[in-house]
Amino acid sequence: MSPRSRHIPDGASLTSIKLTAEDKTAIHWIKLARRARGDDRDRLNDILVDSLWYLLEKVEGKTREDIRAMIPVAQQPVPVPHKVTEMPKSGRNR
Repeated sequence: MSPRSRHIPDGASLTSIKLTAEDKTAIHWIKLARRARGDDRDRLNDILVDSLWYLLEKVEGKTREDIRAMIPVAQQPVPVPHKVTEMPKSGRNR
């Protein structure tokens, strides 16, 4: 059995959530339904992310582009020149 390929973006951050037994059962049902269809997006992360985007698009009327537009543009740090001063050797250490 070969390992599954990693498909979580590098920029994703780790978070934690708390689920009730009812929530876990619902997610498990979705996982089984996806596996039966041959869908490889059957991991917890995949199910929650897909659900989030579905909710945003269908209920809240927000698209991915709308959400991306709300993310502040990260400014690239300006490289600071290294200020290295070379001190002359004292006469004693020669």
